[in-house]
Amino acid sequence: MDNEDSSFGKYRLVQQLATGGMAQLYLASIDGPDGFSKSCVIKRVLPEYASLESFSRMFADEAKVAALLTHPNIVQVFDFGRVDGQYYLAMEWIQGHSLDRLLRQALRSGRVVGTRVAVDVGLAVADALAYAHAKTLPDGTPLMLVHRDVTPGNVLVSRDGIIKLADFGIVKSAVNAERTVAGVVKGKYPYMSPEQITSQELDHRSDLYSLGIVLYEAATGRRLFKRDTLEATIMAASQANVPPPSEGMPDFPAELERIILRLLQKDPSARYQSARELRDDLERFRAAQQWASGTHEMAALVAELFPPASRASPPPRCPPPAPPMAATPPRAGRPPPAPSPSES
Repeated sequence: MDNEDSSFGKYRLVQQLATGGMAQLYLASIDGPDGFSKSCVIKRVLPEYASLESFSRMFADEAKVAALLTHPNIVQVFDFGRVDGQYYLAMEWIQGHSLDRLLRQALRSGRVVGTRVAVDVGLAVADALAYAHAKTLPDGTPLMLVHRDVTPGNVLVSRDGIIKLADFGIVKSAVNAERTVAGVVKGKYPYMSPEQITSQELDHRSDLYSLGIVLYEAATGRRLFKRDTLEATIMAASQANVPPPSEGMPDFPAELERIILRLLQKDPSARYQSARELRDDLERFRAAQQWASGTHEMAALVAELFPPASRASPPPRCPPPAPPMAATPPRAGRPPPAPSPSES
């Protein structure tokens, strides 16, 4: 980027990563004396939205929620401010790729990432959600957080094999509940719970349903509800008819299938009632398989699919175009950029 544009407050903008409907992402650094430099990602509001009070409040709400969340499986936000009238967030830079990109690259390579990787993802995201769902405000008031956008694009995997949940930009919580408008759908249609897609009241069990879709697709290599048109996708997600993961995969582990199908129950009361309960079941399944814990398996997968020379992905929200995953008709045209909803 041009030198005259490289300075943004106390940050040095190194490279533009992506532009979304309302914000831009930059790889940046904050520099200090004696050669100190720390890489980060800057999420900067587009100029045309900087003067909108409603969007400024929404962006500030995102910062307030992010400031409360400190967990090894959640992308950390460590600064919020305004430069020349533009609000920004500064967050940690994950040198790796989104799960969405990993799944697509695996498909191009003629493989499915498989059950072990799916379980590792499930454990990490369940741990992040268990923490976020139980979080309280400083005065002890429950935060009542619902992420509303648990998707492969918002699950990041570093080259070290560390898995992190990103983008709490459209969360529902005690911080912003008073500005949640009835009838407004936020999220990505193929990963919405039935109650989310029909604009009903949501609780933490909606996030668990979305995680179930992520695990289903990672373990099978098949899209669950994505169809060739937006209307067909909405219909499939609303009906929530889930073919067993073992359909076409007779060796699929029965216990993992039970876990995934329980997550994907249309009735929230029939699902896991907490992320902690889900995590415990996944831990028992992993132990029964005698799979070692740790990050080695994920790190090896990232290195195999994306050799070190490959460029790392930016945080989610503005993914580059890519072909659909297996068992999916040709991708329908993406609607005009907007913060919500999406058919990705």
